[in-house]
Amino acid sequence: MAAKLAVITDSSCSLPSKLVEKYRIKQLPLKIIIDGKMHPDPCDASKTLALFKSGMLSKKHEVTTEPPTPEEFEQAIREAVESECKNIVIQTVNRTQGETYNNANIAASNMRRELNNGRHDFTIRVMDSRTVFAGQAVMISETIRRILAGQNANEVRRSMDHLSENIHTYILPRDPLLALKRAQKRNENAVGWGKVFIASALGIYPVLCNVNDSSYLAAKVRGFENTVEQLFNHACVQIENKLLIPLVGINYGGSMQELQELPGYQKLKEVAQKHKVQIIPSVMSIAGGIYTSVGSLSLAVACEPGEWSGG
Repeated sequence: MAAKLAVITDSSCSLPSKLVEKYRIKQLPLKIIIDGKMHPDPCDASKTLALFKSGMLSKKHEVTTEPPTPEEFEQAIREAVESECKNIVIQTVNRTQGETYNNANIAASNMRRELNNGRHDFTIRVMDSRTVFAGQAVMISETIRRILAGQNANEVRRSMDHLSENIHTYILPRDPLLALKRAQKRNENAVGWGKVFIASALGIYPVLCNVNDSSYLAAKVRGFENTVEQLFNHACVQIENKLLIPLVGINYGGSMQELQELPGYQKLKEVAQKHKVQIIPSVMSIAGGIYTSVGSLSLAVACEPGEWSGG
């Protein structure tokens, strides 16, 4: 990435390490509180997988998160300016998910006042992704692509604000009851999950969709693997109907080898390749593992609203 651009995000955004390294994306770690003890998010796939396997995020433990502070955002901005970055983009998880967006804005305002004394050759833009997990990966990737293609930064912000309204992030929880419990603690009741999760005793899994600052129940399917396959089929149909941008984000709460072996994934890869669509797969963030449960799947596409077409 050109030295003039810096991208900062929070660690609820799951990104492949190669993408982070190539574009020098700065991920600010959330703080993970497990049974009252604080752990910084390592922002590392292998360490995340080790935590997933440890059982520390299971229903036996009280687990919450805290967002990066304004001071931590300020430090990241300061480091970007010291590295001669002229265009600083901060993109956060949906503002409805906590204080991350607000903290980023506080930091940006403070740093503009601090750094504009004697210099006016940089800009700081804070963007609400209006999405979560895999949707954040899609937003980050497309923002970088547009800036590197030479688009004016203000135009990129306006166009990405519009695009964010159409990023559909689907979430398939491995443990629906645990996901419900932790969602209720965050006052996430828009889906009417209570009725949905009664069906968990029958082995029926919900597919939830987060889009445009709200969530809804997209589908209910019997069996986890069958639901996975239907979700991938739904993504194939969206690709064939033409996406708004040629990207599919996928976060999985397990290894990438396990993801490859999930039913329907190879078909999705083939359809994506045929239509020149890039898949961005990554290990789910720790925040994703906490709030959707370990072993869950998140998939995001930018498309016009439509009915479920998984099967």
